[in-house]
Amino acid sequence: MRVLAITLALCELLAACATHESTQDTQAGIVTADEECKSEMLAANDLDPIRSKVELYKQLSDGPPPFEIASNDAFPTDKERPLIVKWATIRDSCIKRQEAWLVVPTSANAQLVAVFQQEVSIFKEATANIGELIVSLYQQKLTYGEFAQRRYWISGEASAAELAYRQSVLDRDEQRRRQAQQQFAATLTAWGNYIQAVEARQPQNVYLNGRIRVQ
Repeated sequence: MRVLAITLALCELLAACATHESTQDTQAGIVTADEECKSEMLAANDLDPIRSKVELYKQLSDGPPPFEIASNDAFPTDKERPLIVKWATIRDSCIKRQEAWLVVPTSANAQLVAVFQQEVSIFKEATANIGELIVSLYQQKLTYGEFAQRRYWISGEASAAELAYRQSVLDRDEQRRRQAQQQFAATLTAWGNYIQAVEARQPQNVYLNGRIRVQ
């Protein structure tokens, strides 16, 4: 959500908004929603058994997962699965509050409307993709390590797409703008193929190195 907040600054940089009030309100709302979500994750003490295995709160632009999480080649246990459900429920509530602020400022011109809508689309795609990962983790089709690595990958791709798209707008480079859109479309295609392969797995069967458990 930090990236979207930065995008709203284009109002001022490109003189794309007639007034700044609605932009400032949206920025403040996004920051508040982020902080509330982070606090909820920290306060959920019943999630402590999985806290060292998955990063409960993580923004798209955050860095790679810690080594101990990225290298964890264990599947969620039956006792941990209900905790993943609770985590996913809190996350879904957070996303709804965040998305409530993803409204184009009323004073935005056509250029900012296009930029904002594109970046909101990228954000929603990425959060939905991570949601798919959480479902697969709950189904024990992913180890904690593979979940962390794939989450970081799709988050990084989304952040890179947002930055590339925004820079092309700042540079007024239509070709680079189209390239950024095409690159992210290719990323989503690759992601869809990966998720399809994960869905076809048997639970607790495929490990980090691709090793398949022999029954």
